[in-house]
Amino acid sequence: MTWTDPLAATLAPSPDDFAALARRAFDDLPEDFRRQAGALAFRIDDFATDAVLDEQGVEDPFALTGLLQGGHPGPPTLVLYRRPILDEWCERGDIALGELVAQVVADELGQVAPSGAWPGEGWSGVRSPSLADFAALAAHALANLPLAIKAAVGDVQIRVEDFADDETLDALEIEDAFELTGVYEGVDLPRRSVFDVAPSPSSIRLFRRPILDEWCEGEVGFQALVEHVFVHEAAHHFGFSDAGIEHVEQS
Repeated sequence: MTWTDPLAATLAPSPDDFAALARRAFDDLPEDFRRQAGALAFRIDDFATDAVLDEQGVEDPFALTGLLQGGHPGPPTLVLYRRPILDEWCERGDIALGELVAQVVADELGQVAPSGAWPGEGWSGVRSPSLADFAALAAHALANLPLAIKAAVGDVQIRVEDFADDETLDALEIEDAFELTGVYEGVDLPRRSVFDVAPSPSSIRLFRRPILDEWCEGEVGFQALVEHVFVHEAAHHFGFSDAGIEHVEQS
């Protein structure tokens, strides 16, 4: 699957998706090891609990991607932490989700994950959305704005970056770069004057990592979220109120 087909409409990988990837990763380990390991249970949590983090001496919950817990009684349980794994997947951008999950599984079991491509159904061979994927979806959102608004937008440039730069964050008095998903730069049309001297084209900047971080919460599809951020920023081009922005999104 790619980010230009129905995958774009899906929610972020769910715990069930992770469990399926983990089982496949375990099945791909050497047969002798699997026979020796015996029964192994899998559990998928979003993050490790505070108690587990304290026990492991880890302060940042995003730093712990998995943990093998001994079964007393019962089989041992391999716990995978969904959000930290997704965070690494989004940050790297060069690894399929199935391959990354396989690395976590193998590391926790003291094994080496098989190398090679990760094709297959579902999320197995999917890499995180790139800057180009974001730009394509933003261009699609621009092309599909209502005609009256699209005509009024005029020459708007689309820029996609991983994060806002420090200058932008300081200007908006934002400390955490993950809190800014997009920004409109330019003069709103209602404030422009016929006496303006050839103003440079306005631009809409989308920030990949904060948008992906919000998508990983699992409440909205990727394409819908990118388009929401884009339309929200585009609406500033017209000085729209929040109610006006909502009307644009529903039209």
